[in-house]
Amino acid sequence: MNLYVALKHFHSYWAFIVVLLSLILLAATLYYFFTKKPIHIGLRKVSFYTVLSFHIQFVFGLALYVFSPVVQSSWADGIAMQTGPRLLALEHPVMMFTAVILMTIANAKLKKNSYITGSILAFVLLATLCFYMIPWTQWMANF
Repeated sequence: MNLYVALKHFHSYWAFIVVLLSLILLAATLYYFFTKKPIHIGLRKVSFYTVLSFHIQFVFGLALYVFSPVVQSSWADGIAMQTGPRLLALEHPVMMFTAVILMTIANAKLKKNSYITGSILAFVLLATLCFYMIPWTQWMANF
């Protein structure tokens, strides 16, 4: 198995962990926001592990981006007019980088506050909404 295939498999399987932890964090954040309960240490741990999973996914995604023949050929051929290659070469990486930044900010705010504020909820929600740019059909085709 070459490096590209190994990176692609890791990136695909690790995405399940990222999505699962993100949904758990979003549900917990919504719960603490609407019940006005103080932040529990468990929520801080979920937030930490969610951010950690995001960063690991981003590092492997960045490596995959460098070694991907699809992305390299997309940049060589011009990606502006081709929807599929543009998603993989431009839109997905930019949105996932945005999601990493938003989730990191949410985690930093969550560590400093005693209660979930609207800004924490907004950052977690926006980071989760960035999943819209996951190439779902290609991702699920791997399984």
